[in-house]
Amino acid sequence: MSSSTERPQGPNLAACGFNDHLDLLRELPIYNGVPLDVVKVLAYLSTAESFSAGESLCDQGEALDRSFYVLCGEVHVLRHVEGCDAPMLTRGPGFFFGGLGLLASAKALYTVRAAAPTQCLTLSKEKFLKTAERFPDILPKILHNVVAHVFRWEEAFLTAHAEECAARGNEMGLSLF
Repeated sequence: MSSSTERPQGPNLAACGFNDHLDLLRELPIYNGVPLDVVKVLAYLSTAESFSAGESLCDQGEALDRSFYVLCGEVHVLRHVEGCDAPMLTRGPGFFFGGLGLLASAKALYTVRAAAPTQCLTLSKEKFLKTAERFPDILPKILHNVVAHVFRWEEAFLTAHAEECAARGNEMGLSLF
């Protein structure tokens, strides 16, 4: 992984500054309703990190200790199953992941690897938690946003996989908690 001062080169890659980071964070559902002053702190504490093609952003089974927002480039999401890396999906700019790792101890369920030179806006769990200590009123709002997002995802999943859920005795989608 390169330092945040190095910028990847390529036709789709561009450097962003504080105002761009702020605008991106303000659009993320996890920060919906969080006061602007707090989002500004989080934008200031966020770091632009560059990854070379083939480099892992996170590895399955390791601690998920930061969130990622893909600024430019492309990532492959893989799941290690029976000794093989099974490709799950490919995502590009705007893909956000790792947000749950900011809130609790969690291990990555997938490996996320740069498919091309990629730049991400990252926020470490440590910096997020220090901000939450300073502004404790944000945690209930963020938790509400996470729960709402999980329920939206679950509803979409159940709708898309209704036959499979029925075939499994409706055991899928009984809420994640």
